[in-house]
Amino acid sequence: MRQLSAVAAVGLVLACPVWVWWAVGQLDADFDDLDYYMRPPELPPGLEPALGISGMTVAVVCAVVLVAATALEWFDWRWWQVIGPLVLAGIGTGYGWRILTAGGIGANIGAGFVMLFGVPALFATLVWALVRSFLLVRQARSRRS
Repeated sequence: MRQLSAVAAVGLVLACPVWVWWAVGQLDADFDDLDYYMRPPELPPGLEPALGISGMTVAVVCAVVLVAATALEWFDWRWWQVIGPLVLAGIGTGYGWRILTAGGIGANIGAGFVMLFGVPALFATLVWALVRSFLLVRQARSRRS
């Protein structure tokens, strides 16, 4: 069950930015000649909703598996201290990507805010998750010894 929980945790963390990116949708202004901070990728028709629906499905299934495994005590609840911040970072990344690729007239002030506040927050969250996971692994090893 440990392997299934690990796969579910990774699936949840990786699927969240995809479904948020899809759910937010393109944030272009309603003008003809748009400026971009960063151009959005050119995707074939139908791929964006397929990615979004797949990402949402994977996230929901993985979350259900992790919650059930936690309730049945097959999954150590302390790992939610790593998964939770990574999921929040993924949500911010999906939304931030839509802001960075939004077409507008003139300066994209939202992109500046994403770069000024979002990137450091993402970095801090990743450092938190890395340190907390290191401490959890070290704690588990010391209990086995």
